[in-house]
Amino acid sequence: STDCVMSQQVFDESQKQGTWGSTQMRPLCTARGEYFPAHCIGSSICYCVNPEGERIFGEAAYTGPAMQQSMTCECSLANWKADQLAKEMGIQNIPIHCLEDGSYDLLQCIHNMCRCLNSDTKTPDEKAGVVLEMNLMEDNPQCFDAKIHEANKYKRTCEEKLEEALDEIELLKEEGITPMGTNLPNCQYDGRYDRVMINNTYKQCVDPDGNILEQYILTRTDTLSEQMDCNCARTRWLLQREKHTELPTCCENGNFRKMQCRRGKCYCVDCNGNQIEAEVDERDKLTKLSCDETSCTAGCIQPSTSSTADSTFQNTQWDPLNDGNFDGSLPSS
Repeated sequence: STDCVMSQQVFDESQKQGTWGSTQMRPLCTARGEYFPAHCIGSSICYCVNPEGERIFGEAAYTGPAMQQSMTCECSLANWKADQLAKEMGIQNIPIHCLEDGSYDLLQCIHNMCRCLNSDTKTPDEKAGVVLEMNLMEDNPQCFDAKIHEANKYKRTCEEKLEEALDEIELLKEEGITPMGTNLPNCQYDGRYDRVMINNTYKQCVDPDGNILEQYILTRTDTLSEQMDCNCARTRWLLQREKHTELPTCCENGNFRKMQCRRGKCYCVDCNGNQIEAEVDERDKLTKLSCDETSCTAGCIQPSTSSTADSTFQNTQWDPLNDGNFDGSLPSS
């Protein structure tokens, strides 16, 4: 049996024995025994996972159990698959734009040519035609959304900074200089900043626009910065934005504190904030839980993003003028 089916069995067994936690949800498996794309933590967030259940880009505040089925993460999964293929081929995948929850951004551009995707098929919409990037604006094309898109500009700030840095590296290489220790911006599949931002001196937790989150900033020499994943800081940010008042407790590196307490109950969590054992009354937290209240979760493996590949890789990307199926797979040469 697969990992997903086994995790269902573990959940069912712990439910029988009364050792499951109130925020834990039974994993959903596909007919092939793979994990459903959305993994939810009751009263916190849902995030996208690959078929093996490992976290990838895409998250949203939890609104109810139906989210495990309604949150498709299809763009995030398509990008993840393209990334795996690109790694095997030794090239860099330029991701298609997703939205924050891992679904498709219906506006896609390449080489300054922009098109809308059909909202059902996710293939380029024939009727909508092509719009030049410099002409992007409200209703042109019709999938332009002023809440997420900028007029006359497709690339997000993180992508622009990444492109500048890669161009600079190429120039140095042409002059025979090997750049050392370059901190490339880490961009997510929506083109915005990933949660950990690194410069020569500091590591800090940031929101998708690159703003520092609360006080989560450490010098790179601080041992806590080595394991920094900022998952807790980003979860707090997401929940605060949705006007939630019950927020997780983070360590100073923005990771989850291993022990979380709410409404008089305490429980232990992993690095993504998943409850890992039954909650106990707050007065018993020091004797009945396997975690202590000062420890931090060790850094999770970061969801794979666009800027992790070597800058000497060639870039591949979907061509909006070629109407093949837009599933995030690499174009055939």
